[in-house]
Amino acid sequence: MLSHTYAYMGAMSFALSLTRGVRVEADLKLCSFLPIIYHVADEVLSLPAFLAGGSLVIGRKPVPAQMAQAVARERVTALWGGSPQLVKALAAELDAGQQGDGEHSVDAHSLDAHSLDAHSLQVLVYGWGAVEPAVRARLQELCGDQFLLVGIFGQTEAISCHRFWPDVWEDTYLATASQLNYVGIPNPLLGSTVMDADGAHLLDRPGVPGEAVYRSPAVASGYYRDEAATREAFRHGWFHSGDSCMVDENGLRIMVDRYKDIIKSGGENVSSLRVEAILHQHADVVKAAVIGLGHDRWGEAVTAIVVPRRGADGLSEEALMAFCRERLAGFETPKGVIFATALPETVGGKVLKYKLREQYAGHYQGADPGGESSESPTLTT
Repeated sequence: MLSHTYAYMGAMSFALSLTRGVRVEADLKLCSFLPIIYHVADEVLSLPAFLAGGSLVIGRKPVPAQMAQAVARERVTALWGGSPQLVKALAAELDAGQQGDGEHSVDAHSLDAHSLDAHSLQVLVYGWGAVEPAVRARLQELCGDQFLLVGIFGQTEAISCHRFWPDVWEDTYLATASQLNYVGIPNPLLGSTVMDADGAHLLDRPGVPGEAVYRSPAVASGYYRDEAATREAFRHGWFHSGDSCMVDENGLRIMVDRYKDIIKSGGENVSSLRVEAILHQHADVVKAAVIGLGHDRWGEAVTAIVVPRRGADGLSEEALMAFCRERLAGFETPKGVIFATALPETVGGKVLKYKLREQYAGHYQGADPGGESSESPTLTT
């Protein structure tokens, strides 16, 4: 149940971030190619522009070339970028547009290939992982010194979200972006802490995982006609997110994983986000999702579903596992790799892992005692 206060305060919290860098708040020109018609889209994708007295540019679907063209044509000041992989693709389109690279999808009928000027862009919002430092650096070159990335972390029930500004915590970002998903601190309209199962606060215990919990006018009122679920979610006087987080020595939050996505393998808990961050460092990996699949020896085997770069015909399961083994602990390293042509995703680029778990549920049936698949992974079409 989402109240009018929730909607207004959630939108106001985003207006605070999205108007950063403009002369006055009414100069905000917010652009979204993510869907604006769903249960909480108005709080983050449209109402912030209207509360600020600015304007809203709406795209049909998140196609990087079209997003790049819209930024240049409409002089967009704030853009919803979606996943780190979508942000990376957008940066490539802007780069190609400024250099006149004919291989990219610049629309010659609407913009000259050399005219993708993105210097109006002040803020780009991303989520669901860390943007690679090299991508951020290139975007700042393309957009100008005023440009900032901001990572968000939240959910429908607590829409005002955490904020992580890589430029504010640059040393932390550069040192950890390839391995940890820093989500920063709660915005000014969100009360948040990290809590253990007994309700004890963990903000004074850096590195100890717990659950992110919230209090705010921008938190849901409860679950409709489900008093039991409401009581469970709001136990200890806080809304419980279902997200595993911890804090560092400076109080910055780090998202470990969704509890349902943490892989329990051989008695160890493995963060799927951490393994994915390593896989995305490989030059031949376009997208990757890591899930736990049932296995007689490991309980759940860490398994990577990988979309390879076009033309990367020599990429193998063994090569990717060796790549990970050099950068991860043994229990974190995937026990198998499945190559696919695409991943099931939301429009914004969030991978639907439950569909992958269903699709590959029997992947390790007949696995050998060493724990790896007895058959080579197949290409999913």
